[in-house]
Amino acid sequence: MSKEAAWKFNVLVGAATVHEGDFLLLRRSSRESFLPDAWGIPAGQVRRGEDLVAACLRELQEETGLRGEVVELMSYSMFASKRGGVELNNIQLNFLVDVPEKCVTLDDASHSDFKWISLDDPDHYLLDEFTQEIMTITRQYCKEVRHNGSAH
Repeated sequence: MSKEAAWKFNVLVGAATVHEGDFLLLRRSSRESFLPDAWGIPAGQVRRGEDLVAACLRELQEETGLRGEVVELMSYSMFASKRGGVELNNIQLNFLVDVPEKCVTLDDASHSDFKWISLDDPDHYLLDEFTQEIMTITRQYCKEVRHNGSAH
């Protein structure tokens, strides 16, 4: 019988953050072990026993200083990573979060920059395939909400 490498299942939440038609991107710090300097959405690990919506809003506030309202769970993403020699099978639940302002205060330990981009620019040069898919779903959802008469 062969010995398999240790692995764990990791649950993450992502905040697809919008304000009046703009979408928030954060640049990961160069000190991050996973995807240093990559652009993406605010996201992080769910704590043991933590409610998913509360985890999403906590991560958003910790990483950006923003407070918002979770509108809906929109999508999930799966990817593999490694931390401390342990293989991680990650699932990231992506929530649409509406914020009342754009005043971002970064946590310098985890992020080095931020940018608000238009939801109407799905081919923006900062978007990798992973984040582009999240933004496309966000854009579609926001257009449906606008079309149905609600404001987001």
